Amino acid sequence: MLMKDKNKEIGIRWSFPFLSTILLLLVMVLPYKIAYFDNLMPFLTLIAVYYWSVFKPGLLPISAVFALGLLQDILSGGPLGMMALLLVVVRVIVLNQGRNFLERDFLFNWLVFVLMAFIFGLFSWAVASYYLREAQNFWNILGQSILTIAVFPVVVWLLGLVRAGLKSENR
Repeated sequence: MLMKDKNKEIGIRWSFPFLSTILLLLVMVLPYKIAYFDNLMPFLTLIAVYYWSVFKPGLLPISAVFALGLLQDILSGGPLGMMALLLVVVRVIVLNQGRNFLERDFLFNWLVFVLMAFIFGLFSWAVASYYLREAQNFWNILGQSILTIAVFPVVVWLLGLVRAGLKSENR
């Protein structure tokens, strides 16, 4: 009986990073009736994947990151597999450098994220332009990247509250 409770707790603990990322994905793809806002919505899933890959990599496996990316592609109408590929690449890069990130403070992680957000935006622009066989508006992607960087501290703070809840459940 005790083993079933432990497995159930592990399943619930795993679902918090996944569910928080899905929530951010939904906030990102919902239609808003604000002019130009849909073109400039920050990459919230990028922030979540980066955060969970640094702080709790075991709770958001690469298969979940791939599924989240595919779901984002489907819901946003983007090139199928583009976000899945880009988010998996981010996850792999962060996992390879994870110890370096964990030993640093918030400002260092934010600066690394700034670089990652610009590269992520550039690659998403390039893949979308290639897929649609037409150059997409580069300024939209640049604006999206800048907004992503700007909201990073707020989203990280919210995800930190979720992570603190996970720690308090740890007995």
